[in-house]
Amino acid sequence: MLNRKLLRDLLKNKIQFISIFLMSFLGLLVFVGLDAEGNGLGTSSKSYYDATNLADLWVMGKGFTNEDIRIIENLTGVAHAERRLQINTTAVLENEPFVQLNFIEENEVSKLYLKSGEKYSSSSEGIWLDELFAKGQNLSIGDTITLEYNGMKITEEIKGLIIHPEYVFFLADEGAMMPNYGSYGYGFLSSKEFPVQNQFVYSELLVDVDQDVNLTRIKDAIKSQIDSDNLVITDRKQSLSYSTFDAEKQQHISMGFMFPIVFLLIAILGIVTTMTRMTSNQRIQIGTLKALGFTKQKITLHYMSYGFAISLIGGLMGAYVGYSYLPLLFRENMMEAYTLPVWEVSMSSNSYIAILANVFISTLVSYLACQRELRDPPATTLKPVVPKKSKPTFIEKSALWNRLNFSVKWNYRDIIRNRIRTLMGIVGVIGCTMLMVCAFGCRDSVTDMTSWMYGEIMTCNTKIIFSDLAGDASKIDYAKKYEGQLIEEKAIELAVKNLKKTGSITVLDKGNYIHFQDDKLSHINLSQNGIALSYKMAQNLGIDIGDFVEWHIVGETKWIKSRVEQLYRSPANQGISMNRKTFENLEHTFCATALLTNKSPETNLSDQDEIQAVQNINKLKQDMDKSMEMMNTMVGILILAAVLLGVVVLYNLGVLTFVEKTREIATLKVLGFSSKQIRGILQKQNLWVTIAGIIIGLPIGYQFLVVLCSTLSESQDLVPSVTILSYCFSIGGTFAVSTLVNWLLSGKIKTINMVDALKGVE
Repeated sequence: MLNRKLLRDLLKNKIQFISIFLMSFLGLLVFVGLDAEGNGLGTSSKSYYDATNLADLWVMGKGFTNEDIRIIENLTGVAHAERRLQINTTAVLENEPFVQLNFIEENEVSKLYLKSGEKYSSSSEGIWLDELFAKGQNLSIGDTITLEYNGMKITEEIKGLIIHPEYVFFLADEGAMMPNYGSYGYGFLSSKEFPVQNQFVYSELLVDVDQDVNLTRIKDAIKSQIDSDNLVITDRKQSLSYSTFDAEKQQHISMGFMFPIVFLLIAILGIVTTMTRMTSNQRIQIGTLKALGFTKQKITLHYMSYGFAISLIGGLMGAYVGYSYLPLLFRENMMEAYTLPVWEVSMSSNSYIAILANVFISTLVSYLACQRELRDPPATTLKPVVPKKSKPTFIEKSALWNRLNFSVKWNYRDIIRNRIRTLMGIVGVIGCTMLMVCAFGCRDSVTDMTSWMYGEIMTCNTKIIFSDLAGDASKIDYAKKYEGQLIEEKAIELAVKNLKKTGSITVLDKGNYIHFQDDKLSHINLSQNGIALSYKMAQNLGIDIGDFVEWHIVGETKWIKSRVEQLYRSPANQGISMNRKTFENLEHTFCATALLTNKSPETNLSDQDEIQAVQNINKLKQDMDKSMEMMNTMVGILILAAVLLGVVVLYNLGVLTFVEKTREIATLKVLGFSSKQIRGILQKQNLWVTIAGIIIGLPIGYQFLVVLCSTLSESQDLVPSVTILSYCFSIGGTFAVSTLVNWLLSGKIKTINMVDALKGVE
């Protein structure tokens, strides 16, 4: 009997229950989909890192010996260590692409992941080449490739195509924002293949440590044992590849937590509203069931089954669709930015907890909604509830009240009597507006980042990168010839107390091709005293203007303690900047590494030994624009979710309002109000709810965008930005959804049965 009643009630109130189903469905779809995608990224990368035994520590210096290896491996907690030389070369191919070469020994730490060809052996000749680079340059196994380095030519046969765990995210230039795989690459060779063996020195140690070992202790032990003053030791968190991919994973997981909360909150409000109204309207039915002998527990379980069934079905279906299809929307764009051998989809325990929490909360709300009607004995419950006496509010007592027209008074009193229903509508509009602001803001922020980086901060058209063979005199000649600005860019290590970070230093000679902006994006000039620190690096180190930071250039022994005079924002290069005079006052010698100019070279400068590479800034802009495809996918998902949210919530609110006001609407008809006038009265309340939701939703949407931008890796700084046009689109989109719902509901006024609506209680 109760099961048949359950089905009848579900059919009778199908609009309300469908909206609850959709909210649970959408909430779990987004949550589980993004959790499965984000957790899958973690699972895929972990299995990749484990299979290739990615190094835990990188020790950078010069001239490492077998004795250094023995000393490190004797340290407690160190499993293995091996040496490597890493150099930057230019391939003798069209466009002179950049190739980073690694000369290795054992291949036991940070191992090559073979995609095709021969397995690496330290005794084998040949090169194991980046698979994406080989495809981009139309190279195959068995082909020969020639690379140039400081006047030397290295010619090797391609023995295998590989990917590598240290190159999951790989940029050829620190100034670039997004990778362009295929146009540059990397390769691995045996240390025996270095052309001039008497000049060969190992510059890096790769260290594999045991699990649950304190890395700080190992770092300190290595520095105390290795006889070198210029060691720089970094861990995985300081690796650009590892940290960028990890930040991407965390960003997807964070999105999976933030947005479903909106859907699930509205689903709960929907259950509260629907179940409260249903139990109130079924008061006499509840009294009849109690009189027929049904226990309070059985009736309670009956009404709890509404929330339980709807949330369970909606949650499970949403979880299935989200797990199966949502990760696929990101997959193609993710593969363009990151390199993994396998892309897995894997749900974490958070997804199961979310499904159970959704069902539990919905069931609990259903339980609480029916308790009021179950407290009284059957004799009381069989009688209609005594209407509550409403007390006049402050506004109704004021002189303003008499000046208001009838529609305003009618809607105001209806809102006061139905606060939860109104709150549900406002929250729904807030969610719709918030998602739209966040969606358009994501696009604005990334679009602005391109123009910010290559239009405001760096205003040159060409960047000429010098090789180690270039002398100071020739660099000056190039600067005069191309009317450019010389800069020095090097890796540095920064330390505050026990916290250390790696970054870059930019030293500027005379010129005007690099500009600086403060945290409000206002132009600033570099101070002659102290240093300028990037805003993101300051956050990573936990310091501010006026604090002191210690730093040194990688490969140099001298540590300098400097006061932070300025903070500046930079989307890519995090570290410190200063002009040449300040740098030389710190007893450093300026050695330019690149030249910025607006003049395009009339010849292929890459053919010259003094030039390592020539970068076209417009090409970097195009690479950034290409990365927008991933953002477009995200924007589309958020806008679709916002529209669905708005339609479902506002339509549900409108239907619920219409059903409850049927008698009142019929009374207005009897009093002579036309259908058009009644429709206007109802639409006015909907307009109030929409405006209130938009006003609250706009700043919340911006704050959601701020949180998303903060989840980027430590090396990237994205300024949240929402243009006036995007705000207009968000407001207009929300109003469009509201107008659509009003149009769908307006026709129902003519369908009211006047006799049924106006007859008294039987």
